Amino acid sequence: MARRRRRSSGSSRFRASNEPDLTPLTDCVFLLLIFFMVSTTFIATKGISVDLPRGSGESRPTKDVNIVVDRDGVIQVNGQTTAVPELAERIGAVMEANNTRNAILEADRAVLHERIVEIMDVARGKGIEGIAFAKSGRG
Repeated sequence: MARRRRRSSGSSRFRASNEPDLTPLTDCVFLLLIFFMVSTTFIATKGISVDLPRGSGESRPTKDVNIVVDRDGVIQVNGQTTAVPELAERIGAVMEANNTRNAILEADRAVLHERIVEIMDVARGKGIEGIAFAKSGRG
């Protein structure tokens, strides 16, 4: 006959652990990790599409055509005073010298819009593709 072990007082085959079981917590963390990894692949980033310039061997840095119109209506193209009839030729010369198709137009507040539009038309006629407006530091 097999002998039975005597039970010691108060002990059982399965002891109760005083430490918390971390298995459900790790399961939840892994499920959340998988959820966020999968859900980020569906997010489409929104933004502005930019056409970056292509590299070429003979490119050189460009300098924009600066057109300044002061309070009295005097027009300066890259620092040289220019009359309206010679404006197109002066803009064309600066464009070719600086290898650019962009202009920065800075005008005093007192200058009429009609004058600004006239200058813009002349610049567009000479091949200027982009015109930026700068705030005049004077007035």
